[in-house]
Amino acid sequence: MCPFKGKTVVGITGGIACGKTSALERFNKLGWAVVSADSLVAEILATNSEVKNNIRQRWGGVGFDSFGNIDKPAIGRIVFKKDSERKWIENLLHPIVRSLWTTFIQSCSSEKCLVELPLLFENNLHTQFTCVVTMYASNSTIYQRLYQRGLSLEEANARISSQLPLVQKVNRADFVLWGGGTNDFLKRQVDALAPTIF
Repeated sequence: MCPFKGKTVVGITGGIACGKTSALERFNKLGWAVVSADSLVAEILATNSEVKNNIRQRWGGVGFDSFGNIDKPAIGRIVFKKDSERKWIENLLHPIVRSLWTTFIQSCSSEKCLVELPLLFENNLHTQFTCVVTMYASNSTIYQRLYQRGLSLEEANARISSQLPLVQKVNRADFVLWGGGTNDFLKRQVDALAPTIF
């Protein structure tokens, strides 16, 4: 049961490159207050000096660019090659991210909130939400999109294997949206689903 009294709080998850961001944007246009875990992580890495210091102590200058900013692609190469390093960065970031999205829900004026969390089921967070939406797409679409993002096959496989199999996320969801088609088709799905969630 959703612990946020007086609010409808939707968690949106799914596989990598399955259309989570596009769905989030559509819910937002329909009047939902939305927050993205990926955006929160980007903000933390850019502004949190304690996090930066921890990363520098762990990996030295490898995780930073020539201007002293976090080099996200470099960190990606580190954490998706070794499970222990991925778990370390998750243990560092996840409590901060959870605190931020929880505060967002508690403080926002809207009664309808949506949180995008790629690792929602992996972290057993489904009890925090009124319902969970899983975004789904075909393997061929996912790999094509990751290739377009500049990832090699090895890098794509590493990211995909770091999450629960997509079929498990689908089976555990309250609703499933097809994110493997056009943006227009995804918009129509969100438009149909949003009014039914209470």
